[in-house]
Amino acid sequence: MRVAVDAHAVAQPTPGDAGNARWIENLIHALVATAGPDDSVLAMIAHDQARERIDPAVPLVEVTDRNVPRLLRGAPRVMERARADIGVFNYVVPFRGRTPSAVVVHDAAFVSNPGWFSRRDREMLGRLVPRAITKADVVIGVSHAEAAEITEIFGIDPAKVHVVRTYPAPVFTPDPVGDAANRVFARFGLRRYVLAVGDIHPRKNIGALAQAMALLGDRDLELALVGRPALGGEQIVRGAKAHWLGHVTDEQLADLYRAAAVVCVPSLYEGFGLPILEAMACGAAVVASNRGAMPEIAGDGAITCDPTPNAIALGIREALDPANAERLGGAAVAQAAGFSEATMGDAGWAALRTASR
Repeated sequence: MRVAVDAHAVAQPTPGDAGNARWIENLIHALVATAGPDDSVLAMIAHDQARERIDPAVPLVEVTDRNVPRLLRGAPRVMERARADIGVFNYVVPFRGRTPSAVVVHDAAFVSNPGWFSRRDREMLGRLVPRAITKADVVIGVSHAEAAEITEIFGIDPAKVHVVRTYPAPVFTPDPVGDAANRVFARFGLRRYVLAVGDIHPRKNIGALAQAMALLGDRDLELALVGRPALGGEQIVRGAKAHWLGHVTDEQLADLYRAAAVVCVPSLYEGFGLPILEAMACGAAVVASNRGAMPEIAGDGAITCDPTPNAIALGIREALDPANAERLGGAAVAQAAGFSEATMGDAGWAALRTASR
């Protein structure tokens, strides 16, 4: 089977959602790792930096990063010339061309929580995503919870929806030499901190985490934030000893997970929750919201709670207990081990092959 993957989001200079780009990048690698003798994978890229992130064994074809020209002309032409059996796209598929398609719907928050989106984004996603789901031969949900949600919201035949869950990058492992805390202090000046990862967005619920930190009343416990701060972000975390770390490399992020007293993911909604998985793979004590797909990803490897300041504070306090932290670290690694390149690749091929049945 020949598969063409729209990887235009990989290495884009200002990613709107780095998690979606990482999912596509991981899918490419997972499909290559689990391919059969008659299988092949092609990636359509829009940025030169993507060449450094995608397996060198994968043929790359450049396409424009402008959505309309890429989806109307560029991608259909590439797929036809490559004689692809199916193309994989995020949220929107080409409405022209003869090549079958699979659409990945990472979440349906634009329907379930429209207030989080601008009017333009609500209208665009609300118009294009349902059309893509109807046009596509295969619909992919990134978690069981998300697959169930999009099946219900869009009234899809459940047989058309398949679950393909991603995995943590190889860099996310327990500290191999036990020196992560010293590296974090040397780089960021942090000793004892709660870590939150993700751009400031209403769904990320960082304000509730800041309030929870204030409720804890632990003067030595700081809040470290990885991601793009939004305008007025300082107001969101008022009352917490917050450090804005901005963008970090995967290696630096792995150390931040390893050295954190607690990693907290207090989101009001996630279609998957990649920071939960990455942190667990590093053996961190994780506190996560009990909304959306997060309990599914966390399993027994993290504490889950309501995304309210009081509940988050109680979860962090529980995770800070040394006995609980040790137990959580071991359970986290075991839970994360269930998400692998092989499981993603096998699920991906199984989903894509249904298009030819």
